[in-house]
Amino acid sequence: MSLFGMLGTTSRALDVQRFGLDVVGNNLANVNTPGYTKRVADFGAIPPPDRFSAGNGVEVLAVRSMRDRLYDQRLYDESPLEQQQSAIADTLGLAEVALGKPGSSVDASLANFFDAFAELADAPSSSTARQQVLSEGASLASAFNGMATRLTDAAKAADVRLREDVQTINELTTRIASLNKSIGTSPSSQTLHLRDQQVEAVQDLSGLLGTQVLELGDGTMQIVTRSGRPLVIGEDAYPLAAVGGPPAGYASIRAGGVDITAEITDGHLGGLLQVRDRDIPGYSAQLDEIAHAVATEVNALHATGFDLTGAAGGTFFTPPTGVAGAAAALRMDPALLGNPSRLAAAGVAAPGDNAVARKLADLRDASIVNGRTPDQAWTALVYDVGSDVHRAETDEASRKEIVQQIEQLRDSVSGVSIDEEAAMMLRYQRAYEANARFFTVIDETITTLLSLKR
Repeated sequence: MSLFGMLGTTSRALDVQRFGLDVVGNNLANVNTPGYTKRVADFGAIPPPDRFSAGNGVEVLAVRSMRDRLYDQRLYDESPLEQQQSAIADTLGLAEVALGKPGSSVDASLANFFDAFAELADAPSSSTARQQVLSEGASLASAFNGMATRLTDAAKAADVRLREDVQTINELTTRIASLNKSIGTSPSSQTLHLRDQQVEAVQDLSGLLGTQVLELGDGTMQIVTRSGRPLVIGEDAYPLAAVGGPPAGYASIRAGGVDITAEITDGHLGGLLQVRDRDIPGYSAQLDEIAHAVATEVNALHATGFDLTGAAGGTFFTPPTGVAGAAAALRMDPALLGNPSRLAAAGVAAPGDNAVARKLADLRDASIVNGRTPDQAWTALVYDVGSDVHRAETDEASRKEIVQQIEQLRDSVSGVSIDEEAAMMLRYQRAYEANARFFTVIDETITTLLSLKR
């Protein structure tokens, strides 16, 4: 190779080392960019033109992202499970708060209600004791009404968040479809940043809704739900719809007009559906059973008694039409409100008798709610909610740890390490300096050679 050819070779080497520094600088600039994947420059030796040449130096072959598809796929699989438990824990937390603190919620109202009957048994003719019973009865009904409303509100909150998730899912699928289009129509060297955005969007989507992801050879992705419903195919996004319907107006999830609510079992969306459609209705049913049993048993005993005038007692609460909805519908019998003398405390039509008042007070310890006392049934409800919340929080922590471990493994391959980049920067700097020195030597050699001809 001629001296002038060596100058050209060295000039290319300087450009290559500068390009390496440019890649390092870009990595360092994006060290805190979410989803960014470390770039690596691939260099290759230029073969010599003939046997009398050592070679033509070096060239840049490509810039590639250090991405491991296995770790990406593992995150697509694990993120829905973590987000499902997160949604359950957060939403059930609202139900747990709605139950109130022990001794200051429905349990306190039940205790005060039966205590009032016990005081009435001690003074069956006392107008004060009678008014206290009516007051505590009204408070108990209000406590059941308020608790039913708060549980319903927790379910409605889950439904609102569900609708928001569907909107976010549609935004993500539209974005991924757009990225697919850009990736499919751009040179591979210009798609690295698009691929980063694509993977980040797919991970977000998988957290909301369990998916199956297929990456094609051109870098585009096809995404379907766990049950095979298309979400993104090439450049086309297939939106979901949240459609409200009877009886409570809660949204069902539809894909192409087909109700797929029952097919969604994981992801943030699946967690919200579980809480809204299974967990909270279960708690409400337990609350209804307590309210129905208390109202039915109190009414039955009260009807056997006699009031201050000797008239037969009627119902204490408005008779429930069924177990479902009993807590929300519980009311005092209007005939008793404002008329304490109508309260039936006696077992016979004679003043001063307290037989029925005593029996009503003893309902506190009677197994009238599926073999449990009212207080035991309430305690079981509180325990069930607390247990479900604790289980969800424990599962969320376990799943989150798994996701974090996978992310750490992925970052060990794809993440930007400042120490590694600093070492590469020094390597390219030294190589640049050496090539610059070699360029100077060749230049001086040419100058010497030209001076010989003067």
